Formats: sequence, structure tokens, C-alpha cells
Amino acid sequence: DQPFLLADGIQPIRNGYQLQQQPHGYRLETTALIVDITTKPQWIIRFLDKQGRVLQEDMPGEGFGTSFHGGRHHLFKSLHPNERFLGLGEALGPIDKRGMGITMNNTDTYKYGDPRLPMYTNVPFYIGVRDSLLYGFFYHNSTQAYFNLGQSTPDYMSITGESGSADYFFIGGKDMASILEGYTYLTGRMPLPPKWALGFHQSRCSYFPQQQVSWVGNTFRTKQIPLDGIVLDADYLHQYQPFRIDSSRFPNMRGLSDELKQQRIELIASVNPGIAVDSSYAAYRDALQADVLLKYPTGKPVRAAIWPNMNHYVDFTSSRGRSWWSKQMKFLADAGIQGYWNDMNEPAVGGSYLPANIQFDMDGTNQFTLSAKNLYGMLMARGSYEAAKLHVPKRRPFVLTRSGFAGVQRYAAVWTGDNTATSEYLLKGWWLNHQMGLSGIPFVGDDIGGYIGPTSKDLYIRWMQSGAFAPFMRSHKEAFAAANEPWAFGEEAEIITRSYIELRYRLAPYWYSLFREASKTGVPMVRPLSYYHPHEANSYAAPFSYQSWIGSQLMLVPVTPEQRQVDVWLPEGNWYDVHTDQRFTGGKAHRFETVLHHIPLLAKSGAIIPMQRLNQSMQDANGDTLYVHVYTGANGEQLFYDDAGDGWNYDQGDFHQRLIRYDESNRRIIFDAATGIYRPSYRYIAIVWHGQAAATRSFRYQQQSLSSLTVEQKWVDPLTGLAQLYFDVAYVNQLRASEQMLPQRMCVIPFTNQSIEITW
Repeated sequence: DQPFLLADGIQPIRNGYQLQQQPHGYRLETTALIVDITTKPQWIIRFLDKQGRVLQEDMPGEGFGTSFHGGRHHLFKSLHPNERFLGLGEALGPIDKRGMGITMNNTDTYKYGDPRLPMYTNVPFYIGVRDSLLYGFFYHNSTQAYFNLGQSTPDYMSITGESGSADYFFIGGKDMASILEGYTYLTGRMPLPPKWALGFHQSRCSYFPQQQVSWVGNTFRTKQIPLDGIVLDADYLHQYQPFRIDSSRFPNMRGLSDELKQQRIELIASVNPGIAVDSSYAAYRDALQADVLLKYPTGKPVRAAIWPNMNHYVDFTSSRGRSWWSKQMKFLADAGIQGYWNDMNEPAVGGSYLPANIQFDMDGTNQFTLSAKNLYGMLMARGSYEAAKLHVPKRRPFVLTRSGFAGVQRYAAVWTGDNTATSEYLLKGWWLNHQMGLSGIPFVGDDIGGYIGPTSKDLYIRWMQSGAFAPFMRSHKEAFAAANEPWAFGEEAEIITRSYIELRYRLAPYWYSLFREASKTGVPMVRPLSYYHPHEANSYAAPFSYQSWIGSQLMLVPVTPEQRQVDVWLPEGNWYDVHTDQRFTGGKAHRFETVLHHIPLLAKSGAIIPMQRLNQSMQDANGDTLYVHVYTGANGEQLFYDDAGDGWNYDQGDFHQRLIRYDESNRRIIFDAATGIYRPSYRYIAIVWHGQAAATRSFRYQQQSLSSLTVEQKWVDPLTGLAQLYFDVAYVNQLRASEQMLPQRMCVIPFTNQSIEITW
């Protein structure tokens, strides 16, 4: 009775386990877990690892365990004193949800902030952390549900489902990566997006008329600020009705999209799920005739408002409804628009309240609101994803959705809704990015600068600096607010934010490799401290909990305008400040002084960071040199992946993938032989060695001495532009002195698909 949550092709395991009858009930053993099932006098389940350590167990006693009261079902689980809960989608509050109550009910929570309120995207999956143990728990039910994570009950946690089955998956694993791999095996993984979707997107509510959109694109290119997407909010539509472009505002949408494509800029356009009750509206008439609308038991279509229209709503839980939607979405493909933004799809009617008697097809199982509403946004995204594949089959879809549920990662990126322009939201956006990643949704980001309210210059700068490291990077602002383009805040902001956008584009090889890894394994691109250090108390401490691993190599520290200093927790090992190459010892906290043009960004010893020349678009050619930055002091490895950036040929082996291994112990770096038939445009590999020991090395390649030179390669350098703006020469010189780089060595070798080894 629960379609849609699991990925296609998931089958029950038929072998690889043992089931034994015991005096108390049954014992089930797999390669990773032991499950003890007590049947009398009460049904109680205990999950243990292979060493016999309890991972999770039902709360014993009459009325506990798995029980049914008042037509609802309940799961009661004993709480360990040190147990933590991570994940659960877009739930507000700190990364550890212990002591909170979370309602699984997708809701348009405008100007959100109260952690007691449900949000746009809920995911009934969490990672449990207790002592030295980890486990995953996926509540396999789309019903409105309530997770009490010890909010008022210190001895147990509970899940109450309003309808459906008391069904769940328990996932064992030695680390978070293996648990997420197991969870996303069940619910699916993010398809590899087009490379342009990784770039910077500029948006506001709303860009119109057509000339303004053209001007925005031209201004980005004239000012040489990298850009890949311009977003059209709902004002491009005729009376805000999907499938009808307002020709008075956009008389030649196809011409506009073609003009922008010449500049390697894509259009992304908003649609909402409402079909306006309007007899002049072809989609309204067709939807009634095709019988694809949500209905009451009387057979009457549901009528409800999404401003400014009174609408009917497509039943996306019906294959017929999704197919109808996909065909209607041809209007965007005909206009040359490649990005589909699904908005207001909780759906955002009356505080997202839907009467309980609305009938949903649920692919023939015919269920009501409680079971189906949480799936609505995800299945709208599915319809849009299928539309893109139908109408533009040679290109990869890019769908952005506000609402989703477990499995939405199969169809769309997610942004975290209508946030507010304050420092609090800048920081808490990173909590949401991390939680979504730990919920199987890696392609995520918030509205940079804050959607609601005025954004100060310094807040915009700080948000853009950290936003450049969010998987989805978009600046967005509400209607009738001040402009939010990088140049709108003055020259200082333009110089600083341009430099961080440029850094994102230079890091494109690293980012694209992370996206490939996420599409294959389900691991997120950005990760909280707890991802690698779940049992370290500092991972959850307020001063450090906003820090973010960017992949496994970099540590980002978001900073607000009010912070003149910031404390940073560095895990064990040595770390390098990428702005200076100064080395720090891990296993403790360090205090960093902050300047407006930089935020802390550190590389761990053993880090391998592939980079490339600066481009204005992710669709530009890579250039002739792959720069590989190596931070000495420990062994390390990094996947490098590349392909054409769009299309589906990579599915047939048209890709380039190799592992780069830095083996300091044996004094060598190895580029494994590439797999796949794709040949990147690179002709050379420039290896840049960071660290004092590297400054004096003599390198050998193919048994020959390899020449090298001393360089100073700054990843990001706003100060060069700012020096021309600031009048205080002494201050500029002081900043330059504080950011002087330690010596680096660089050697250049031919780029080849064959195995490469450099020794010293």
C-alpha cells in the first residue's frame, strides 16, 4: 500500500541470511546485523551488530513496542542516554534532533524559524548515533507522522503514523557513508545533472520584461562575473497560469533563450501545480476532459487558491496525471528553457492544509490525503523530470523543487524555501544543507542573501562567500525588494563576491567529481563535522556545528558580518589555510581573525584538489591544464571524473574517471589509468605542492628528472581588485603581509589516460 518511496527494481533479499527459531521467538542473522524477535508475551525487536552490541531495541511493556491505538500505529523505541538523531530532511534546529518533536507534513512555512513547525521537505529517515555505534532507520510510510525524539520522554522515542502500515527498514553500517549508501539503494540516488546546473544561478521575484532578462545576462558577461542560469519566477506566465507565457512581457521567449544560450546561460522557469479555473484556459479544459485532477469522493474536482488564482490541482500520484503534466510542459522546451522550477508544490494552499477526504489515485491504490499529501511535491518533480526527458531527450534534466519526500533526489535538486535576510539564516542554512545531505538529498542549497527582507552589503558578501560552496548556488530575492545582483551592493561587494564565484568555477573538476560520487553512492557533497566524527562532542557544539566538509578534502567555515573572530574545530591531523598555506594542528580549536574579503577555508594534509582555469560558464571548455593541488603531510586520495557535461553518453562509457593517490610514505603520487573512453581537453597536468617539505623536492617522472619552479598560486584573491578601491595604502599593505603565501612548487607533465607516477 506504499508506492513511490522505493527506487525501481528493489527486491526482497532471498538469500544471504539465516533465520532460526528460538525459545523466545526468532533470530535473524545477516552479514552485518543480528535481529532478535521476541513474540511472547509481547512482540519486541532488538537490532544488534555482529559483536552482539545493541543498536536499537523496542521499548518493552504493555502498549509499547509496535502498537495500535485509535486507528493510528505507534513505534516505541528505547532511548540510550547518549543517543543522537541526524537527518529527517528539512527539520529546523541543530543537527542533533535529540529532544525534539518533528511532524512529517510538507508545509509552506513562509519566513520559517520556529523549529516546532513542519517544513517544505520532510524525510522519515534518520541516522542514529550511540556510543561508538551507528545505524540508519527509514520509516517506510508517506503518511503524516510525528517523530518524538525524546522531546518529553527521556526513556523512549516514538513514531506515530496517522495511516498506513507500521513498516520500516533498519540499516547497519560502520560509518555514515555505508548507511547512506544503504538508504539510497532503497530510495534511489541523484542522477548526474548537467554540468551547467553546478554553476551560479541569479534569480529574483521577478525578472521581467524580456529586455530586463537580456540586460542581466549581458551585464554578467560584460562584468565577467561567471553565470550559468537566470531564473524566471512566476511573473513570466500569463495570469500566473502554467503553460501560458505572458506575451506582453516576453514577446519572443525563444529568441531570448537562444540569445542567452549564445552566452552559455540557461533559463530556468517557475511553474506551480495549480490549473486555474478559467474557461479561456486550454489546460483547464483539457485537464477536465482528461480526468487528471484531484477529487473529492463525490467526484467533484478540488478547488483551492494559490495566489492569485482559484485552481484545480493535477493528481501527480496518478500515472495518467503525471503523463498529462509532462506533455503540457512541452511549452518550456519549445521556448528553449532547460531548467524546470517546481514551486508552491506542498501544495501551498491555505497554509498547506488539505481536507482529509481528498482522493488520490496513488497509482491505482486509491488513498486519501493523510497517506498521499507528502508525496505531492516529489511526484510533481517526477512529472517535470519525465517531461524534460520526453521533450529534450538528448540533454540531462535540471529540476528544482521546493517540496519533496524520501526519494525526491531521483528527480530534483531542492532549495530550502523562503528564508530571511539575517545572519541567523545564513548559519542555519548550513544546518539544513547538512540535514538534507544526511537524508539522501545531496543537491541542495538555500536562497543566498535571504529571500525575505533587506540584505545589507556585508551580509550579502558573507552569504555569497559560503554560498559558493553549497551544492546548489542561487541568489534569490522577493518581489519589490532591492536588487540582489553582485554589482547591486557596490564595488567592494562586487569584487569580493566575483572572486568567490570565480573560485567555484575554478573548482569545477573537484565539484563535478563530488557530484559523480553522490550519483553513484548517495553520499552528500557537503558534510557536517559529524559525518566523519559522529562520536566527537565538538561536532555538535554550537560554535562548530555550522562548519562544513566540502567533499573529504576541504573544511569551510561560514562567517556572519558580526563575527570579527571565529572559532574553528579541526579534526585530528594537520591542516592548511588555503589563503596563506599556514599549517595548523588538528584535534583542537583555533581562533581565526576574519576580514571582510575572506572566510576560513582549510585543506587537510593529504588533500588532493583538482582545479582548472577560470571560465565564465560551466559549459565552457576546460582549458588545456588540469591543476592538481596537493597538501603534503599525510597520505590521501581523490576521485577525478569528467565527461561532456550534458547528454547521456556517459551511461555508455563516454567518461573519464581515475583515482589520484598521494603516497607520502613511499614518496610518490599516482594517477591511476583512466577508465572510460572520454578524452578531456586537458593537455597538461600541473601539480602544485603545498607545504614546507615540498619546497625543496626534486621530482622524477618516467625515470627522468622533472623540472619544477617556485610559485605563489592563490585560490581566491579579492585583495588585488580591492587594492584599487581602498584608499588606505598602509591598510592594504598590512593585509597583503598577513596573506603572504608560503613557497609552493609546481611541476608540469603531459595529460594522458595512462597510469602516471611521480616520485621524489
